Amino acid sequence: METKSSVIALSAVAVLAGVGIFLPFDGESIQKLTVTHGVVEASSTTGEGVGAVRSFLVDTVVNGVDAEGQYMVGTLTTLTGAVEDSGEVRSSDLIFVMGSEADQLVVGGISFYPQSGQTLADGEDTVRPVIGGAGAYLGAVGQVTSTNLGADGWSHVFELVIP
Repeated sequence: METKSSVIALSAVAVLAGVGIFLPFDGESIQKLTVTHGVVEASSTTGEGVGAVRSFLVDTVVNGVDAEGQYMVGTLTTLTGAVEDSGEVRSSDLIFVMGSEADQLVVGGISFYPQSGQTLADGEDTVRPVIGGAGAYLGAVGQVTSTNLGADGWSHVFELVIP
């Protein structure tokens, strides 16, 4: 009996400890980082409609500094068509390398795109989750707001929580 009650007690402690993981962040200790780059052209597009995959690689500027080894590589995959004002849902797998392959931020999530367009309209933005980091960004989470600046390219404003 003692073993069974010990398991129940340990389970209760684990559940209570896990609750703290999901509490809202209080807004302190957020590190902001801005990454910009030129217009993105897909280096490869596979398929059409649902299942289409667009791949790309573009050099970036981090907090106004243009340095070797800074780039974004990624894919956008069309998941659905004809939702929200004839747009489509695309999932993203974006990796921002910050000067060294060891220093990365990984962005995921979905965004709504115009069904007939390669990207968001000029001036539009989207917010995606930062799902992890490595190297100097080990353990980072947060969000990034990506804005299409038209002919001037893109701006990605990261709000990071780094332990």
